Amino acid sequence: MFDSRDKQLADLETAYAACMETMQGLSAENFFASLGDWTPRDIAAHFIGWNRITVAGCSALREGAEPFYFYDGTNDYQKVNARFFAQFPSTDKNELLTEIAVTKDALVAYLKTIPESEWELDTGVIHYRGNPATIARCVDSLIRDYRKHRQEIVDANFG
Repeated sequence: MFDSRDKQLADLETAYAACMETMQGLSAENFFASLGDWTPRDIAAHFIGWNRITVAGCSALREGAEPFYFYDGTNDYQKVNARFFAQFPSTDKNELLTEIAVTKDALVAYLKTIPESEWELDTGVIHYRGNPATIARCVDSLIRDYRKHRQEIVDANFG
């Protein structure tokens, strides 16, 4: 259903790099400009948090346990994201982008330890949207998130 582990990891790196390039190019003013519900600064905190909890979520799935953050899935993860905004309050763009890089690198290093045979393994945990929750699905969600939030920033046409 999903691409191989190595292909997904390459796609994650590509989506991450494009998003970070877009965020790096933002002026200080635009880093705090509203995109509706949040700002690029909030998106940065969001990615720091999601890079971290994706490790925890994948670890839980490998044990056949539901990731702790699934409770908030039907709420579009509003509570989880609000916690990240508070947990990572920095207003320094470079500091936040560096932390995204560090947490993304840690996530990728962890994901590389997972055998291909476990990538789409159904451990009995059902995603809140239905169908099995798998490591591949977690990674796919993060890839799509990097792409979506980058596009939100591009569409804001801050230029």
